[in-house]
Amino acid sequence: MAGEIDRNQIDSEGRGRSTNKGDVPDPLLRRYYLDSRGGPGLGFYADARIKTATFRDLGARLVTPRSDPNAIRDMAAVAQHRGWTVVLVHGEADFRREAWLTASALGLEVRGYQPTERDRQELERRQAALARKTARAADERPERGDREGKANAAAGRTNMRIVEAVVRARVGDRPAQDRILSAARERLASLLEQGVRVRPLDVAKAQAVQESHRSRDRQRSR
Repeated sequence: MAGEIDRNQIDSEGRGRSTNKGDVPDPLLRRYYLDSRGGPGLGFYADARIKTATFRDLGARLVTPRSDPNAIRDMAAVAQHRGWTVVLVHGEADFRREAWLTASALGLEVRGYQPTERDRQELERRQAALARKTARAADERPERGDREGKANAAAGRTNMRIVEAVVRARVGDRPAQDRILSAARERLASLLEQGVRVRPLDVAKAQAVQESHRSRDRQRSR
């Protein structure tokens, strides 16, 4: 059983990030039953009657015995929630591929899987779908009769255009640009859905500066 549990993993590759077991987005706390018995770490169960956890939380590592896209989606959401900007994936090829697609679409850098050209095309489609989701969230707010929401949505769209210009100008690496913009779109969509006043520009600018510094460091080390 332990070998099966450890087969598919998403590990944090960085310091200064949250590795607290149970530190997950609120929707996951409402969706899963949590139990520390039945294996290492904290188990997340989709049903109160089943014996096998959908995935287990070991703090700096998330593990699952399956390659279920829904489980991988939730594991990637936990990684993003905890600020894991770089993750390492282990396990079956199907698991690593889906983890690469899902986490990359959220703006994370994923190591441990070498994508094919078709994988990259699929990632572009998922990023486009995320952009459409962001646009829908922005457009739905005014329909609720919320004036502040209307102004917030308009500001979000404007800021997103500025974010893209800043990222394209400061970050030379195209995959890094895509990661930053995907993360900004996901964050913006989440904030708009919650009715929070959006400020994606500051976050993306900070990410852009970090990426530009990393690019310079890589160039110097060559």
